Amino acid sequence: VAIRTRPSASFAQNNIILDPASNGVEIRSTDAGDHAVSNKKDAWSFRFHALLHNASQETVYEALARDVVTGVLAGTNGTVMAYGQTGAGKTFTMIGDTRNYKQRGVAPRAIGQLYSEIAARPD
Repeated sequence: VAIRTRPSASFAQNNIILDPASNGVEIRSTDAGDHAVSNKKDAWSFRFHALLHNASQETVYEALARDVVTGVLAGTNGTVMAYGQTGAGKTFTMIGDTRNYKQRGVAPRAIGQLYSEIAARPD
């Protein structure tokens, strides 16, 4: 399980802490200024196999999909799936920008890798 994050104009830097060294994300609730005693949890920590912050399409493919495609060519089932909120970048990650070759996504890169590896194999 991997997470791809991207910076935004409204990035909650005080509430979302990214730790690439441990592939972790910490979410902190906002302090409403009320200093009353509360039993409510105020922070959550999550760990992933990979944390890709502001990563290029190539970095995403190399980190997450290349080995899956190689495994498929060796006979192993493989799946690469994008999941997330509307507008989070799932289509961009999987398909990419169809007008810019460098910004192509996981699917076009996987198809290219499949054809290249099949062409390189002896009959």
